[in-house]
Amino acid sequence: MPLEGNITKSVLKYLNDLPSCVAEKVSGTSDSSGRADINGCWNGRSFRIEMKSPDHGNSTSKKQDINLMRWSHAGALCIVCYSLEEVKHYIPMR
Repeated sequence: MPLEGNITKSVLKYLNDLPSCVAEKVSGTSDSSGRADINGCWNGRSFRIEMKSPDHGNSTSKKQDINLMRWSHAGALCIVCYSLEEVKHYIPMR
């Protein structure tokens, strides 16, 4: 199974190849603790994606859940994904 970093890299490539989409990786620092791994905007809608590695069965932390909920309440699409295929389900190529 691919590691989280490899999945994130393929997701970023997919997203940035879409028309009307821009996405960036959030650097993992103490200041970014709890923030989603990928931030972006697609067709005018903000999104946050928390990537998790399926080979470790990782789940989100309480801090990540709170952050995603805050963004979701503000209108952003917020998802936790374990693969590129899941991201494609929520943000399909048109």
